[in-house]
Amino acid sequence: MTFVSRLILVAVLSVSAAVIAVAAIAFTASDKVGEEIERARVANLLGTLRASTEANLSIGLLLDQISLLQPRIEREKASDPSILAIDIFNAAGRAIYSTDRSVIGEEVTPGWVRNLASEEVWTEAERGDTVFGTRFENDLGVAGGISVTVSDEARSSRASRLGLDLVSRTAILTLAAALAASLAAVTFAYVLTRPFDRVARILSGEGATSNDDGPLTQLADETVKSWRDAEDRVDRGLGQLGALDDAA
Repeated sequence: MTFVSRLILVAVLSVSAAVIAVAAIAFTASDKVGEEIERARVANLLGTLRASTEANLSIGLLLDQISLLQPRIEREKASDPSILAIDIFNAAGRAIYSTDRSVIGEEVTPGWVRNLASEEVWTEAERGDTVFGTRFENDLGVAGGISVTVSDEARSSRASRLGLDLVSRTAILTLAAALAASLAAVTFAYVLTRPFDRVARILSGEGATSNDDGPLTQLADETVKSWRDAEDRVDRGLGQLGALDDAA
């Protein structure tokens, strides 16, 4: 493999690796940002429902007396197709309100009740979906919790679309970058090797002398001149030796 070929190969591989690495980092960052946006959106919904529930509890209503919560959570679910279910349950773990009316009065997942000990928004993975939850309080302490089940399919679909888009764009960009790198490598190799090629031609007697390529070419010119001077001196010496032989 010639020097130019190796240089082109190194340039193309380096540029391609850089483009692919940037695309991978962009995909990871975008996916992470998508997760954070989803978490913030659900956390805002949980905060709104918690504030509404606690406001009604503070005026003396019991949890099962806040009838406006049922149509409220149904509207929230209908407005967001990624939400699979919203449940509001008491501290004992029994569902009081739910967008799935068939589970009202049933026991919720035991882990949800355990998570009521946390003041922060909690998450759990269930059957390929993600459950976000928080607790709400009354004057006596923890009164129950709210859970929002979100489908992971929507996020997976977004990630797939983003991945396909990035793959196509990365392929085009990699091709363009490879062509640019190849052109740059050829140009660089030509500029780098041109003086040496010129010197090689001068030393082999294939090119005329010139002072256009810098001190290296000038040195080659001087070397060729010194060779010629040496050849001339040798020829003169041989001629003188021949004359001496004839005189003898």
